Amino acid sequence: MMTSTMSSRPSDAIPHEAAALRLTLAQLAAYGGPTLGVGFLLFFVQFYLLKFATDVLLLAPAAVGAVMALTKLWDAVSDPLVGTWSDRTQHRWGRRRPWMFAALPVLLASFVLLWSPPASWGATATTAFFCLMLLGFYTGFTLYSVPHGSLGAELCPTPHERTRAFALRQASWTVGLLLAFVAIQVARNAADARQGTALLALVTGLAAVLLLSITPLALREPAAHRGRGGTGLRAAWRDILASRHARILLLVWFIENLGVGVLGSLAPFVVEYVLKRPDLIGALPGVYVIAGILTLPLWVAAARRYGKHATWLVAMAAGGAGFGATFFVGEGQVLPMSLCLALAGAGMGCGGALSNAVLADVIDADEAATGERKEGAYTAALNFALKLGIAISSGGAGVALGAIGFVPNAEQSESTLLALRFLFAGLPLAGFAIGALAFWRFDLRATRIAM
Repeated sequence: MMTSTMSSRPSDAIPHEAAALRLTLAQLAAYGGPTLGVGFLLFFVQFYLLKFATDVLLLAPAAVGAVMALTKLWDAVSDPLVGTWSDRTQHRWGRRRPWMFAALPVLLASFVLLWSPPASWGATATTAFFCLMLLGFYTGFTLYSVPHGSLGAELCPTPHERTRAFALRQASWTVGLLLAFVAIQVARNAADARQGTALLALVTGLAAVLLLSITPLALREPAAHRGRGGTGLRAAWRDILASRHARILLLVWFIENLGVGVLGSLAPFVVEYVLKRPDLIGALPGVYVIAGILTLPLWVAAARRYGKHATWLVAMAAGGAGFGATFFVGEGQVLPMSLCLALAGAGMGCGGALSNAVLADVIDADEAATGERKEGAYTAALNFALKLGIAISSGGAGVALGAIGFVPNAEQSESTLLALRFLFAGLPLAGFAIGALAFWRFDLRATRIAM
């Protein structure tokens, strides 16, 4: 028999009978630690491909931006398919692990080839090659990331335990981001940028895939959830869209990432052309990453004491303020830019952890209503919101660069520099502000399931 009770406690309150249930440190490490591998692969592509394609391969920014937007949309669309299929998978390895294993060779091959287009090809053929390899890369990314996020929601027995697990996952993910910035700096300093980037992609791609294999090798899935993954894609999304709290969470995450997506695509241009410190293209955004990692324990503690809702609202305010303040940073002002990015990184790091932890609470509410465990469908929906936001902002960045008169490897006009600063500061600020207004109405109570 299944019953549901609602209380006045915040959504991260811990039911008394489950309070003693905790994942071991080994389980936490095996789940969250390897995430830096997929984070590195994604962010190296997200942050450097546009710059590599325009400055090294001399492709048109608008064409590359269009390819990035198109392939990112496929990345978002494929999430619901993989999420629903993994929910309904019945395999002796479980529902998630077969998909994660299948992703590894796809990720490796597409990532390595992406940075090695034949030198003899013209612009049209090279752009088409980018499109094909990006489609393969994002397919592999979805095959791994959706089941991985779903596995986290299944493994964690209590709301606060979910916060811990997803905070570690977010920290590892953010370390991957930091390593991507380091790799970008290494690639830019290579004597031959084209060959150096190709070699770097081969070495780092192999290392990342080996690391990612740890999670499916080391962890086992709860057997009780097999066969409870729902009836299909349409029914799963009907349940998701019928949930007011799911709708609010997805809207908030989409809006935040619509704004923050400009960090990856425009940060190299802002650092080089606004700050005029090209030597810091890889290092300076690392401040954003480190702040996100270092403040995660504080957000976890705050979420346990004050609730995820209040904590995330404060983090949104911090993130928006940090990005907005970058508009006033001028040439050579490295310290002010570092402080702004640190504040922005702290805010976004909190959202990366709490969005998944809140989603797991929403999944519990869905189980209370339907008797099904659709972690894959819900994780896919959250990823869809994230990727759709980034697809629009990253693709729009390439188009915007052309529209504001950007000229590769040249001194930019004052109007172009002003537009760069406005895009980099204003879009994330607007995203955080709108997201906070939407999330203000989110008031999911703790749901306790008794079988």
